[in-house]
Amino acid sequence: MDEAYVAFLFLLHYLVARAGAGGKGKGSQQLPPSPPAIPFLGHLHLVKTPFHAALTRLAARHGPVFSMRMGSGRAVVVSSPECAKECFTEHDVNFANRPMFPSMRLVSLDGAMLSVSSYGPYWGNLRRVATIQLLSAHRVACMTPAISAEVRGMVRRMEHADAAAPGGAARMQLKRRLFELSLSVLMETIAQTKTSRTEANADTDMSPEAQEFKQIIDELVPYMGTANRWDYLPVLRWFDVRNKILDAVSRRDAFFRRLIDGERRRLDDGNHSENKSMIAVLLSLQKSEPEVYTDTVIIALCAVLEAEQVQATDQNENEATGEENEDEAPTGGEN
Repeated sequence: MDEAYVAFLFLLHYLVARAGAGGKGKGSQQLPPSPPAIPFLGHLHLVKTPFHAALTRLAARHGPVFSMRMGSGRAVVVSSPECAKECFTEHDVNFANRPMFPSMRLVSLDGAMLSVSSYGPYWGNLRRVATIQLLSAHRVACMTPAISAEVRGMVRRMEHADAAAPGGAARMQLKRRLFELSLSVLMETIAQTKTSRTEANADTDMSPEAQEFKQIIDELVPYMGTANRWDYLPVLRWFDVRNKILDAVSRRDAFFRRLIDGERRRLDDGNHSENKSMIAVLLSLQKSEPEVYTDTVIIALCAVLEAEQVQATDQNENEATGEENEDEAPTGGEN
């Protein structure tokens, strides 16, 4: 019974593989040698931690270049420095594109984000816009008023914390506050999100918009920082974390569409100052080339900038927690 079941799996796997290859013969794909595979799973059973050590053992057995089948996808492992150099010099264009896993496709607006988009005209245009229109020296100089306003707000909140503390002296985690400040500054430069935030909450320097976006990214990062099973086994897409990713992505997109609508209303009302937000700059480009600078492209450009800052803030907050005694310093009163 067991032998018949295993034989059936191998036969089914063979038929599915031939159907996926369009019925072509064995020479349809020239791949490097690979270890023995299991039907459907491929070489997933060989993926063990630490991953680099597992690949080292496989390279010692199958050579410096070998192929692996990760469920429904294929991968080629290059462990030789000479081969790696050849990949990134003589064949750099062939290796310029990034793999688009199903989970990454959901998060990246179907590959629209600059950090994951494939090499080509679209990627080149996004890179040009980010370099010239959004992050040029002139545009960064235009951010000075927003930076100054946020810094002054942080100082006022620290003064309020001092006044409310016993003895008129409070201890502050400066590293955490500075990174929260940078997150609010970036949010203010992406969209003019100045709200009715009061100075009463002296414990945080993040604007409500920055806090809302940080919560969304904090939900997405755990799923994107690890391998999702349904990226390799599509049959599991309805049983894995797909719905949780979709929920966080929909809230992120709604958040940015709300910012875009707000900036669009300001432009329609005649607010054309030179200190435009990044979204306002992109909306101005949208008027001349609406088919290129769609709302999806605007979301993709802004989301990747803010997400990188959120992850940097989280990392430094964790470091600050471990170095609390070093980072805390009295800001008023006597020591």
